[in-house]
Amino acid sequence: MSKPVTGLRPILTLPGLDGYGPDDLPDVERTDGVPELRLALAQARAEQELGYRIPPVADPAAHPQERIVEWTATVGRHQTAILAADLDEHACVADLVEHRLAAAVAATVATRSAEPAREEVAILVAADGGRTGRAVRLAAEVLGERLAEPTPAASAEGAALGWVAAHLGPDIAAQAREAIGIPVADATASTVTALLWLAAGAAAG
Repeated sequence: MSKPVTGLRPILTLPGLDGYGPDDLPDVERTDGVPELRLALAQARAEQELGYRIPPVADPAAHPQERIVEWTATVGRHQTAILAADLDEHACVADLVEHRLAAAVAATVATRSAEPAREEVAILVAADGGRTGRAVRLAAEVLGERLAEPTPAASAEGAALGWVAAHLGPDIAAQAREAIGIPVADATASTVTALLWLAAGAAAG
């Protein structure tokens, strides 16, 4: 039985997340921890598997009914698997960033826009309850590890920042430069966003 399109409770109305809440997923025993983050991960995995996502919709005709049914079932299946695996917060964030990092970087490169990174980081902020918390700091840790392996040469770092300045603007490049080397404990949503811009510059270069 599919969830009606109208009257959805918007948990996180952000890219990668739709309006389906935990109550709309299979009735399984839930563990303490980060249900919103696990839901975000389930939706990210569903999007990767299906190649599309169902965002919050006001118009029932915005998406074919069979697609809504498929999306709901796929998110539910991934949510059940995540709950069964009892993934902790770090594992969820690492997996979520793994899924979403490539999408955010690719979108940034394709659109030459700073917005995809902001939108992706907003997912983690929402998972932290609307503030900078452990999810955001763990994301900074995961991104920092990926940007440091292998450790980029100064010339590569300069090329990445050059791309950011040329395509996203000098102010964005300045923020990306400031984010380099910030300790994870001091990372904010702005830090993670800037690291995504830097990763896009590295990928485009």
